[in-house]
Amino acid sequence: MPPKSNRLKPEADIATRAEFECVLDNIANGQLERDALVLERDNEILQLREEFDPKINALNERMNALVLRAERYATIHRESLFGKLKSAVSALTTYGFRMGNPTLKLLNKKWNWEQVLEALKAKGLTQFVVVKEAPDKDAMKVQLADTDLAAVGCRVDQSETFFVEPKRDAAADQRLTLENGKGVAA
Repeated sequence: MPPKSNRLKPEADIATRAEFECVLDNIANGQLERDALVLERDNEILQLREEFDPKINALNERMNALVLRAERYATIHRESLFGKLKSAVSALTTYGFRMGNPTLKLLNKKWNWEQVLEALKAKGLTQFVVVKEAPDKDAMKVQLADTDLAAVGCRVDQSETFFVEPKRDAAADQRLTLENGKGVAA
């Protein structure tokens, strides 16, 4: 079953050109109103971030410093704090050491990833070598004729979409975006 298209069936519920232009004007007014609301929202978010981010960042720095102190103590006193366990509890926390996800690192500074790749190939371990092949679609569109594209199972498709954009005058945009040096809706 073919996929459903998002395109509307051309059934005209607009009877006249004047009605059509009225619909377009309503769309433009809605877009401009939406843009003003988005700008107002973004300005309020920016003001909240400016108010709270310094406090949050200072608290993060303080907590990170405390975590480092606690980690040093826990590392030195691991046996008495945990025994054979990985975590323990205090009145307000659960603390411990977690295993991170395994990552592959170079053995030492004598190795780099190109050398690893060559060593894998030399030892016949090519199942660990990733080869990425893909058609160069951009080059194909420009360099191949339609018949050549068809011969390799492709065709160029370009769809048309309907758009409505409000006309903006520079003065209205200026009022909308730059009042008192900040983006504030007029």
